[in-house]
Amino acid sequence: MITQKSDTLITKLTQGDARAFEVLFKLHYTRLTLFANRFVNDLSVAEEIVADVFTDLWEKGHEVTFSTSVGSYLYKMAQNRSLNYLKHQKIENLYVAYLEKNNLLDEVRSTVENGYEEKELVNQIKAAINTLPEKCREIFVLSRFSDMKYKEIASQLNISPKTVERQVSIALEKLRQTLKHVSYLFLL
Repeated sequence: MITQKSDTLITKLTQGDARAFEVLFKLHYTRLTLFANRFVNDLSVAEEIVADVFTDLWEKGHEVTFSTSVGSYLYKMAQNRSLNYLKHQKIENLYVAYLEKNNLLDEVRSTVENGYEEKELVNQIKAAINTLPEKCREIFVLSRFSDMKYKEIASQLNISPKTVERQVSIALEKLRQTLKHVSYLFLL
């Protein structure tokens, strides 16, 4: 149940009141950071996640319809963003393991040494993978980073092996186009 004070804060927030936002920030920031930290186990990452939650709340607060308390809404946002962070970390870790397994890590490092910043390169790769359509991305990640065969992926996702093959082809072509300036990706 939304209290009258919370109801007033919500109303003011949806009207773009900076003071209402500041009150919510002061009330929830520390607890939300500790909550997010339980998921990500890295306080600086948890702080970034919570900062993103509040940024999103400020930018989209006028569009939000609160059916629960503001606190519940913020905790759910922090939880979702923490889980998304973990999912992206898993993909990144699988990608590094794939590179290591296929002896491509040295080539990546030499590419990085030849003018790319490692973090920038990782961000470009993650961004490129994230631009893939959801199902295509899922199939590509399973294929390339989980070392699953097309038949295994098809069985797991209840689709045909030909569909898996086509989706991987589409993913590779899109990644080549997006990342054509990074030569080692042609080896994918």
